[in-house]
Amino acid sequence: MRESEPHQLIASVEERINELEIELSEWSSISDKKRSQAGDAAASLDLTISEIVGEKILSEHKLELAQLLKNLSWLQTADAGVCEECGRDIPIERLKAILSTRLCVVCADS
Repeated sequence: MRESEPHQLIASVEERINELEIELSEWSSISDKKRSQAGDAAASLDLTISEIVGEKILSEHKLELAQLLKNLSWLQTADAGVCEECGRDIPIERLKAILSTRLCVVCADS
């Protein structure tokens, strides 16, 4: 990686971490929303249907946040940009596109 690229990646990772932290802090549970709409059967049904999707998104956001925090430390080391499976350089375009990756395309596909 060129000298400025790790700094750009770190800034992008930090930005995404901030976005996720905001989203997670603003997330309120479906049961809280159901209580606030008691008596509205249609709204309650809609929230019930949305609950599964919401829980999945929340779970994925938590996982992504954990991966990004791990990558933030990795990007500050000499191993930044090196595939942890095969040791080849990971193209900067891949690192920018998938901020949480630590694998080259070949290793990620296998």
